[in-house]
Amino acid sequence: MAGTASIVLLAFALAFFSSCEKKAIKYNDTTLIRPCENVVCLNGGVCDDGLCQCPLGYEGVKCETRWSTRYEGSFTASDECYTGPGAFYDVTISPHLTIAQRIQFNTLGTQCAGVQVDAEINPEKTSFLIPMQKSCGETYLSGFGNISTNGKYINVYLKQRDSLNHTSVDCSIVLNRK
Repeated sequence: MAGTASIVLLAFALAFFSSCEKKAIKYNDTTLIRPCENVVCLNGGVCDDGLCQCPLGYEGVKCETRWSTRYEGSFTASDECYTGPGAFYDVTISPHLTIAQRIQFNTLGTQCAGVQVDAEINPEKTSFLIPMQKSCGETYLSGFGNISTNGKYINVYLKQRDSLNHTSVDCSIVLNRK
């Protein structure tokens, strides 16, 4: 009789544990709700416990917004290094075509008119880094900056280096949104 009870208990245990392992759906630890069942994440975002985890360069409930959106637009530059008549000039900022966390300045600084300067937005999204890059001739640019909380102006600190003459100039530029 003890042998029969052991066999029944063993069969019950195998059936119970086997059914637990066969569950294909992973449930939330505290409920029987599937939190990611109806969640759609865009731009490579991944659902985790009902919320989208966005890849670098994207934000929003569904990862629908590029970080660069807050920077895009037309600006008037006030450049401390520019000392001629009409001390203001136009700058446009556009998103990088393929890298979501990058922006491109068109005509930043007075050294090389019309040149695009790339910048990478930092993960906190309110500041950026301008890595060293050739702008024109023997001039190289690098720097950093940040955007105001209301998005109306951007401060840029730019270093222009002339590799031929071995000189450099530091400039502070304020971009006011038009």
